[in-house]
Amino acid sequence: MKILDGMRWGETELLKKGIENPRFDADLLLAETLKMARDRLYIDWDRDLSEQEEADFRKAILRRSMNEPLQYILKRQEFMGLSFYVDERVLIPRADSEILVEKCLELIKRENRQGQGRLVKIADLCTGSGALAISIAHYYPASEVVGTDLSSGALEVAHQNAEGLGVKVEWREGDFVDSIRGEHWDLIVSNPPYVSIEDYSQCAPEIFREPSMAFIGGSDGLDFYRRLAEEARSLLNPQGKLLMEIGWDQGKDVSNIFQLKGFETHVYPDLAGRDRVILAR
Repeated sequence: MKILDGMRWGETELLKKGIENPRFDADLLLAETLKMARDRLYIDWDRDLSEQEEADFRKAILRRSMNEPLQYILKRQEFMGLSFYVDERVLIPRADSEILVEKCLELIKRENRQGQGRLVKIADLCTGSGALAISIAHYYPASEVVGTDLSSGALEVAHQNAEGLGVKVEWREGDFVDSIRGEHWDLIVSNPPYVSIEDYSQCAPEIFREPSMAFIGGSDGLDFYRRLAEEARSLLNPQGKLLMEIGWDQGKDVSNIFQLKGFETHVYPDLAGRDRVILAR
């Protein structure tokens, strides 16, 4: 099998299984197998694969054809310009969540310019791969960031990512806010589980390969927000704030949950104009 043969074969196999972007995925998997950049495939198109390379590539295509996410096969995902290790223990970071990090950085940098130049204390709930916590700590080093998760496996991945990227974050294992109670935070951020049970059942097949606990937020997807609204006041400093990712149709409902507890709210859209992040203060 030559490189060009492999590209065509991989695309055909993935297309037969209904995989979206079959050529792109096949190219990336072949490039990963051969340890070369994707564009190099088109330069060395007539190079022969060794027996081991062909076997490894066929195995990777088989995994992808069975709806295993591409990121789990490659063991990485780009987020905020950083490369994160990911595997089956964690939710794959999505580009939509970058809006949350951007808004967080805007808030803390604005307050720093207003004369509050001190170490900002931030907690990231449901940290998963650590993408939010690590990105914030990377781009705003004058912060003290703690990432929490119920899953010890997820925290192992987060710790590995922090070490690999040279970023200091404290990791704590615990359910919901158990591991940060008794402390007061300038900012609490989270990409929580917010998918309803019904919506989850209709997700793309790849979604079912990721941890379900990172998606399902109860019968209507709002359980996390209700719980946090009950606890938030005791967790925040007087000027403290919450920044949370929400589903595209949850802006009004989540705002109501926090407003009933005395919070002011503001909803930020993503690049497609859909509700994506909510600020509560």
